[in-house]
Amino acid sequence: MAGKPAPDTYLAAARKLRAEPWQSAVFEDALAGVEAGRAGGFGFVVGVDRVGHADALLAHGANITVPDLAVLLEPGGQPGEHGRAGRATADDGNLSSGGPS
Repeated sequence: MAGKPAPDTYLAAARKLRAEPWQSAVFEDALAGVEAGRAGGFGFVVGVDRVGHADALLAHGANITVPDLAVLLEPGGQPGEHGRAGRATADDGNLSSGGPS
């Protein structure tokens, strides 16, 4: 099986879970992993920006970026709209996509 940025590992996991890639999400902090999610046709790719490279994650195919996965668990949080690139940020417990429409 080819490694990232080839989507093979993500596609194999989706098959094992009997999930369609286009109905699934990828959460990844590496540029190659974000590329793999996009190349695999996954419905939503979340880039986890642990080291200050949100713009690079977006450029490599992330729909949105978050500083930490815990941000997605905040009450009332909305991680962004499908297909809209941007940086998700916590704002009074809510998330908004900070990128262009």
